[in-house]
Amino acid sequence: MTNKLYYYTATGRGHAIRLALAASNITFEDEYPEGGFPPSAEAKDMWRKIGGNTTTNVPMLQMDDGRVFTQSSAVLRAVARMGGLMPTDEAEAYMVDKLLADAEDLRGESYKSFVPWGATEDAVEAFISKILPLHLGNLERQLKESTGDYFIGDSLTIADIACYDAVTNFGSNRVIGALDEFETLKAWVAKVESNEGVKKYLASESFDALYKFGPDTLGK
Repeated sequence: MTNKLYYYTATGRGHAIRLALAASNITFEDEYPEGGFPPSAEAKDMWRKIGGNTTTNVPMLQMDDGRVFTQSSAVLRAVARMGGLMPTDEAEAYMVDKLLADAEDLRGESYKSFVPWGATEDAVEAFISKILPLHLGNLERQLKESTGDYFIGDSLTIADIACYDAVTNFGSNRVIGALDEFETLKAWVAKVESNEGVKKYLASESFDALYKFGPDTLGK
């Protein structure tokens, strides 16, 4: 049995987990529901049997030893602990939790601007001109306060993975040029992408096959 990540053929909430697995050098296979999105009743039943939740189970990680992890933020933290991406220092651990929440705030605001899911033109323009720059500025502020090239000193942590996902997948990939006014953040994105595990994954066929959020999600 191999490690399996159950999610859709899209980046979405599974992307940060895939990146964390890659950065941790933990091999895995993607398991997609037959028929894609929305999932069939059969797919949901299978997920419930594996994950146990009667609500939602994906993204869900099933390890080769039989362990199962559900709920995206919990899965992300579990992978971080497995892969050495979670600091043990109390102050640093707090900063990781804080930055994970910052990343989730940006994701939440981003989802409100998806035209295919009913976002209005006003919501789209607000996200582009006000909301995204506000969140990018807040993240860059904290990055500048770090003692190293990453959010927590000189070591890649799960905070970098989560924020990278939020900044790119939910931000700059959708709003082209969004990072032009945030040079420190832009350089950090390149730094995260230079990680050997991340770099290898981003060049993989598995990543290439995923649906990625782009300007089209803004109606552009």
